[in-house]
Order: sequence, then C-alpha cells, then structure tokens
Amino acid sequence: MKHSKALLLLLLLIGMATLAYGQVNCLTLNGSDNYVGNYGDILDVGLGDLSYQIWFKTTSSSGGIMGKSYYGSTSGRWSIQLSEANPGTLRIIFQGSTTHTLDAVNGPWNNGVWHNATVTCKRDGDMTLYMDGVYNNHISIASSQNTNMNSPGHFFLGVYGNSTGTGPQTGMYLNGSLCEARVWNRLLTAAEVAANYGVPISPTTNNLVGYWKMDEGQGNIAYDSVANGHNGTIYPTTFVPTWETDGPPTLPVELSSFTATISTHNNVVLTWVTQSETSVMGFYVYRGTDPNLANAQQITALIDATNTSDQQVYVYTDSEINQIGTYYYWLMVADINGSESFHGPIHVTYENTQPGIPNIPVFTELKQVYPNPFNPNTNISYVLAQPSDVLITIFNMRGQEVRSFDSKNVAAGSQKLTWDGKDQNGTSLASGVYYIRMQAGADSFFKKAVLMK
Repeated sequence: MKHSKALLLLLLLIGMATLAYGQVNCLTLNGSDNYVGNYGDILDVGLGDLSYQIWFKTTSSSGGIMGKSYYGSTSGRWSIQLSEANPGTLRIIFQGSTTHTLDAVNGPWNNGVWHNATVTCKRDGDMTLYMDGVYNNHISIASSQNTNMNSPGHFFLGVYGNSTGTGPQTGMYLNGSLCEARVWNRLLTAAEVAANYGVPISPTTNNLVGYWKMDEGQGNIAYDSVANGHNGTIYPTTFVPTWETDGPPTLPVELSSFTATISTHNNVVLTWVTQSETSVMGFYVYRGTDPNLANAQQITALIDATNTSDQQVYVYTDSEINQIGTYYYWLMVADINGSESFHGPIHVTYENTQPGIPNIPVFTELKQVYPNPFNPNTNISYVLAQPSDVLITIFNMRGQEVRSFDSKNVAAGSQKLTWDGKDQNGTSLASGVYYIRMQAGADSFFKKAVLMK
C-alpha cells in the first residue's frame, strides 16, 4: 500500500509539472453551410477592454473566422474575417459608436498554412492586431470608448453574422480549419500575446471568458473549457464534423516538464525535459519577482538545443538570487525560423536559511535587451548596486542620439524601462541596429538592439 501511495504521489507531481503538449486536433469547415454557433447572448464586454485570438488555416478569399455579430443598428460588433468587400484581406472590425476597420499587413494570410490572429481592444486607445504572436497593425478606437458593447448579436466561429445577429450571413462561411479560440474581457499585453498564442493555456487564466480548444475529435459540440457553459453547436446538426489531427504547430518542442528547486548551496536549480525537438535553436531563461512575464528579465544567454527525437534533460543553476522572496521563472523556446514560445511561470520561494552564508553582492550592470530583435517595443533592464541617477541614451548606427531616458535617484536593485522604437519626438524609427548606453554614476554600459519591422 505504501508503494502504491508513493507511485500515485509521483504520478500526481509529474502531472502538475507537465506544461503543455502540441495541439494536434482541429475542426475543418466546408465553406458551404458549416459553422459553430448557438452560444446565445454572451461575451458582452460593456465599456470594458477586450482581447481575442484564434488559430486558422484557409485558402478562402472571404469568410468569417471569429466574432460577435451586430444586431440591426445596435453597436457591439467585433470580429476577424476575410473581407467580403475586399476579398483576400484579413480584416478586423470593431463597431462601437463608429465602425473601426483594421486590415492585416504583410500577407497573404489565407495561404493554406496555420496562422494565429490576436486582437486587443483598449477602449480609450488602440485596437492592435498581432499575427503569429508578433505586432502587425493598429488603429485608434478611442472614439468608441463610451459605447456599451452589450450587443444582442450572437457569437460565431467559422462564419459572419447576418443583419439580425442571430444567424449566419449567406456566402460568409469559412472553408478551412479552426483551433484554440479564446476571448478575454481585459487587455492582453504584447508580452502576454507572445507568451500564450503558441501554447494551450489554463481555463482559469485571469479574465478568460471563453476558450474553445476544438480538440474533441468527434461529435457536434465545440466545448467551452471555461466554466461558463458557453458550448457551441456545430451546424448543420445533421453534419458529421470533420475533426482532423493536423492542428497548428503550437509547440516547436514537446516539453514534458519544467521545475525549480532550491539546492543545498542555496541556489535555484531549473530543470526541463523535452521528449523531442525539431528545428529548435535553443532556450532562454527569464526571471521575475511577480507572475507577469512583462516584468521579467532574461537571465541566460542562448542554451543550445540538441534537436533529437530522444528525451533530453536540461539543467540551469541560478546563483544570482540574493534576497529572500518568491521568484518566477519562464522558459523561452527559440525556433530556428525565428518563432518563439514561452512556458511557465513556475515559482520558488527563496529563504537564506543557512547561517554564515553571506549574501551575494549586487553589481551595477545593464542586462540583456529583450525581445531582441523587437517590434515595436523592447525592454531595457538594469541593476543598481546603490541608488543613483540613471541616463539611458539610444544611438543609431551613425552615432546620432535618437532617444534618451533621464531618471533621478533610482532605487537600488533590478529596474526596467520599455522603449517603443520611437525617437524623442515620438516618430517611429526605421528598421536597423541601435546602440543603448546606460550611465549610472561613473559607470557606463553598452548593449545592441535590432529594430525589425
């Protein structure tokens, strides 16, 4: 009995450590009369912010992909579609007090391969489109910030709603495949988009109001993983759905575990196990003092991948922790083709419980810039051994100063600022190499960053 309990506990711990496996299932629609609907009057956001994302694969020139329908002249419409008015164009619509239309650039996006579209809507700011986790385009929707978006129109996948908002628009059925549709009633950050678009996420993620994995493999229901009961019916109900196993490549590596422990020397030891690797360049480790990836710092250089079908175990020791507290870690997988995915966070509580072991001294330094290359934002992180005035100056390749950040009496410890790729006048800079200089007291440090549009 003791052995059985030990085995059960071991299996439970392994299950808790497992992060995610590549999504392989998807729902394929015929472009004639298939769609997912009958959610009813749901996914209303009122005056709040909104984010939504979905994987899709199609060669259609028009067709609805995902969105909330409008109802007559009532506001409250938001959607992703291949435009009926401009066939072949991937178009985002937000209909508040006025109709805002945003087209994806750098296409085509209906080229028969998997793509992820993520839309974030800041009601008093911009609607921003990310394609495959990377910024693509944006437009202001501030004129609709006071519009109540509780439209009686219905929510659909794979079609666009008609003028009544309760049924599909004839001719706007999608011929293609869908997977991993998600809706939040809050604004996702660029870091969150990069972190979660390529991996399955927890149904209990903050402010997630709908999550349709479309991995059932059978039946006529697309189940909502969030405990809200917003399950979708696949129409027509007499149609036998085409469930396929060539879903989106959500993970460039099959990662079976990612764990953190405290060693006998009071260091944090990170271990991750891969079951297979294909076209993986390597791994980076990020660390933060809260569970928000946007506030984390890259703490390693590239850790080379092995690219083998055999199980591999990687170990990294973080010996730079010197203050008691809880620390969060993420693992970034960098693919050879330039794509990235994040796993985590996992966390560990650090307590220097061994008497006589001195704290590791903190040195003033400029950390790695991340992401790098970047578009449009990058994070400039640094550490101060003691309080100091800090001047961060950015130069172009000609040595000309384009931007500076002058901060007075900055506290000791880890600090971070975000550069939006613009010059001192707020003008977006061109693609290229830029040099970052940090001056803290008598110390100077340099890093290089690449802006890639």
